[in-house]
Amino acid sequence: MMSREDYRKYFEVLELDPEASMTEVRNAYARLKRLYSTDSIAITPLAAELPEKKRKKILKEIEDAHVIIMALLEKESQKAAQAKKAAAAGQDEEAKVERAIFSGPLLKQIREQLGIGLHEISLSTKIRQEILTDIEQERFDDLPPEIYLAAHLKNYASCIMLNPKKVADDYLKRYREWKNRG
Repeated sequence: MMSREDYRKYFEVLELDPEASMTEVRNAYARLKRLYSTDSIAITPLAAELPEKKRKKILKEIEDAHVIIMALLEKESQKAAQAKKAAAAGQDEEAKVERAIFSGPLLKQIREQLGIGLHEISLSTKIRQEILTDIEQERFDDLPPEIYLAAHLKNYASCIMLNPKKVADDYLKRYREWKNRG
């Protein structure tokens, strides 16, 4: 997308700075249209020096500049609205993640959505891939002692950009419930 600076000539036709607002553009357009119209008092003394053909050419330039600048400003407005909507959606998603109760299957789902393989996490964290699989599948019987499991969970969470403490706390709660039942 071109910048406002690339549209400088159109802003100049409307006698505006490229940083002008939509309201300023509308006001300048209306003012110049009135100024160069046939019934304008301001132009009457210059009528002999400003032939009809030249006046119409100026009015056409004003009209074209207005249309082009308004299209630019509309695109900027739409882009800003989309950015705001995307930011709000991102905040909603972050809020959902913060409210989530992390389990093995949820960790796997998030990892897969990020496109990160278990092998990649294994290389990064130095945790054996089998242990990572056991964590995701919640094969509690096969998991290491709780102290090691907590460290593994925190490292895993960091790799997939989650809060390590929350992930470990949520998962270990499930682990302890399973352990107390057995």
